[in-house]
Amino acid sequence: MLKIRDLKFSYDGKNAVFNNFNLDINENEVCLITGINGVGKSTLIRLIAGVLLPDKGTIEFDASFGDMPKKKIGFISDKLSLYESLTVEQGIDFHKSIYKIAEFDYELLNHTKIKRTQKIKELSVGQRTIYHLSLILSHKPELLLIDEVIHSIDAYLRKIFLDTLIKLMTERKVTLILVNLNFHDIEHLIERVILLSEGKVVIDEKIESLKSKIRRVTTDKEPVGLPVISRLEYENETEYYIYPFESAGLKKGIKTESLNLTEIVTAFISAEYEQAVRGNQK
Repeated sequence: MLKIRDLKFSYDGKNAVFNNFNLDINENEVCLITGINGVGKSTLIRLIAGVLLPDKGTIEFDASFGDMPKKKIGFISDKLSLYESLTVEQGIDFHKSIYKIAEFDYELLNHTKIKRTQKIKELSVGQRTIYHLSLILSHKPELLLIDEVIHSIDAYLRKIFLDTLIKLMTERKVTLILVNLNFHDIEHLIERVILLSEGKVVIDEKIESLKSKIRRVTTDKEPVGLPVISRLEYENETEYYIYPFESAGLKKGIKTESLNLTEIVTAFISAEYEQAVRGNQK
């Protein structure tokens, strides 16, 4: 579906966000790209979408994408850039003319309070998100890229948004790449977790495999010989997050717990911040 090879990119020509970056995305996968703020998650998704161009390296799509891969890609940015002076209907007509769409599917919009005569600038963030998704789905993308938008919409619109994604996955086999969305809401969708750090992929695992390899261990003494990636200290005990986890190094009776996706990502991100703090203290 997608191959990124030896990618290099910087905004100023000096400080590289990515340098010799490589990544493969398979057809019909649902991938989460995550990492600390500023690591390049949104930059990467913009490069894939063609909004940004690499300084070096290649981003190659499956042959089915043809000579104009942008027509097979849907991109919902956290910026939600739309022609705000247009009405909702005018925006739809404009989109239809660009992508040569004969009929527009109003199903998503019919579930909201969006009026076709409204100016786009009058829509709430949640309404803009659903409207933007409607526009993108009208040209039937094979790859859908979604930046951090879902956390800003209300519970009802969020359910519509997620139900639509599930429908795309099951009926049209669309490949999804999601960036740092609300983990609680999307955990049941995610198949693969990709964690970025300093312009590189440091974790790339199927979600079930990742869950099986990390544990929270609560004890008053640090587990010796086990790979502790981060910790959370309390008055009488400390939570240690261990990856990859092996129970052989633990004493009997020590409490261990499996983690959900939010806790897993938080543990890895905390590890990076803890490492930065230790570096600043030297």
